[in-house]
Amino acid sequence: MNLKKTYFMKTFNLIFNLILFSILDFIILASINIIIESLIKYNVDFLMDLIHFLISTSNFLLLLGIVSTSTIVILTAIEVTSRIRSDYISNFFQSIKQTFSLRRFMRQSEKSEKIVDTQKVTAYNPINDKFNRSVRKCYIDVMDDKIIVFIKVPRTQQTQKILKELESQIKEEISSQNPEYIFSNFERHHNQLWLQGTKRK
Repeated sequence: MNLKKTYFMKTFNLIFNLILFSILDFIILASINIIIESLIKYNVDFLMDLIHFLISTSNFLLLLGIVSTSTIVILTAIEVTSRIRSDYISNFFQSIKQTFSLRRFMRQSEKSEKIVDTQKVTAYNPINDKFNRSVRKCYIDVMDDKIIVFIKVPRTQQTQKILKELESQIKEEISSQNPEYIFSNFERHHNQLWLQGTKRK
């Protein structure tokens, strides 16, 4: 098995985080521009310093938004071009869908409710929280001839125990979504867990 992350795996989280950042950036930018327009109407001298500051902030946020959006377009274009040349563009969308699906499937509940002195108390589980952090670094790359699954192995013994107990269920879940592929057993390499599916002939 080729134990190297694909381009999709290397850029997925970066692109996703940049999309979230760009959305937040443009929301803040729009809000600041509304405030600027409102303050300009008053045309009061002591507000001019604040207006100039907000305009500078607005320009900076606009630049950040352009850079982040351009980065998203470039990184995505590279992946799409590669898929068109050597695979299918539909597999790119399948990879995104199944990556989110795997993360949702693996995610453990971080909190539980219990009754203490007739009152309902919410308790947070730090072990599940640590496990869920590693879940955010799991990927499924669907290709025409094979599927590669990457799972980040958490550091602590307790979180690794959760992962070990989930292995068979994870394989079954992925297999059910991709019945045209035959999957190997999980292979661990340092803090990485790999699973590969080969297309049935």
